[in-house]
Amino acid sequence: MKKKVVINRLVEQDPEIQKSLKLSPVLFIGGESHIQRRQQQRAINDDMIKIALTYGRKEYSYGATRFTLTDRILRFTPYAKMTDALRGLRVVCKQVGDSLEIVTAYWATKVKNRSVSV
Repeated sequence: MKKKVVINRLVEQDPEIQKSLKLSPVLFIGGESHIQRRQQQRAINDDMIKIALTYGRKEYSYGATRFTLTDRILRFTPYAKMTDALRGLRVVCKQVGDSLEIVTAYWATKVKNRSVSV
């Protein structure tokens, strides 16, 4: 089964991920969304972003909030089987009032390129 389908099924079964979690991208001039273009270019779907926002390590950097998925975090989640597909996913958000707006998402190469030693 494709990783996209497996991740989608796991997200549907995960009680931790809020079904009401609405992904609100930051819109730029012309109504284009930076995050939507980057998601398509980098093969990142909305379910992956929901996983990062729910389980990712939260960091603050230059006024933005970053959520990063690592092996250690994924080890004790329902997504342990999908560690290779999710390792290194980083979602950058900015705080707007009480909500977070997603600015961009990318693969953090320093985290993504680490290999698991058994």
